Amino acid sequence: MGAEQNEQAVRDFLNSWNEPKGLGDFFTEDAVFQMMARDPVHGRAAIAEELANQAAWATNFDLAVLNIASTGNVVLVERLDHFDMNGDTIKVPVVGVFECDDAGKFTAWRDYFDWDGMMQQVAIAGIDTSAAETEQRTPAPDN
Repeated sequence: MGAEQNEQAVRDFLNSWNEPKGLGDFFTEDAVFQMMARDPVHGRAAIAEELANQAAWATNFDLAVLNIASTGNVVLVERLDHFDMNGDTIKVPVVGVFECDDAGKFTAWRDYFDWDGMMQQVAIAGIDTSAAETEQRTPAPDN
């Protein structure tokens, strides 16, 4: 796929967060996902589980693309992510790097953002963030 198709795959993925069950479908079997404050997650199944757990903590996702650029199979996207937790809107400026295979599936995704700034907002929303300092994966919320 070309750069334009890869950019569209990234946009489609970012627009899919309100239906998280399909997020894993954007990745190859051997893909790697990493939020830079945490260890990498390897493999489509593990990534799908991690993303579903992340999405379960929040609602009303809006991962707004501010700028997007690509070269070859790499897409860089500057975003402003918004999502609601306990009635509070969390806002996180992010830069993401997506690497795509020839079919437009993600082989790698890395997100760079201010982890502490996000965790402060989450704590203000009333979510216990104490485990975030030591846990490398997002647990499913207790329902």
